[in-house]
Amino acid sequence: MTGKRWVFVAAVALQVLLLLGMAGRHSYTLQTGRPIRLETAPVDPWDPFRGEYVSLNYKISQLEAGRVTMAGAPYQRGQKVWVTLRSADPYWIAVAVSSRRPQASGNEVAVQGTVQWYYPDAGPAGRPQVFIRYGIEQFYVPEGEGPELEDRRHQVDVDAVVDRFGRAAVKRVWVDGKEVQWR
Repeated sequence: MTGKRWVFVAAVALQVLLLLGMAGRHSYTLQTGRPIRLETAPVDPWDPFRGEYVSLNYKISQLEAGRVTMAGAPYQRGQKVWVTLRSADPYWIAVAVSSRRPQASGNEVAVQGTVQWYYPDAGPAGRPQVFIRYGIEQFYVPEGEGPELEDRRHQVDVDAVVDRFGRAAVKRVWVDGKEVQWR
């Protein structure tokens, strides 16, 4: 094989491997992750290139000192953090946030997130607050179904999974106890 042809084949193979790796990573999380149920507060945006999607704000996204333990604060925007979630039937709740990966017990799971903002005195009584994104804040729905999901009269729940690396993925979405089908 000539030098130019070898470089071309290697570049194509690298791109294919990268795409397979991205899909494989998400599939691995869905297949092996520990199931958790999260309570949400939905919002309905629209993307002109990809269609209608629902943006979800989780109760575990906005954390306040005193309600959760904050180790390693103050946090910086864009910083990777670990949130310890504990099973509290029917939803999982945040009990701690840390800049280092914690040891989770049997009824806990550690999920990795990214700090969106940190305010040292924003909460009641001047307590620190941190807002965290987990990468599971949106999913696409068939055209026209977004407004129903954003209606605050409905209870929207998410079944997610967290793999052993702390990555989360949405597995199912429920509206008033009925599973929503999306693409």
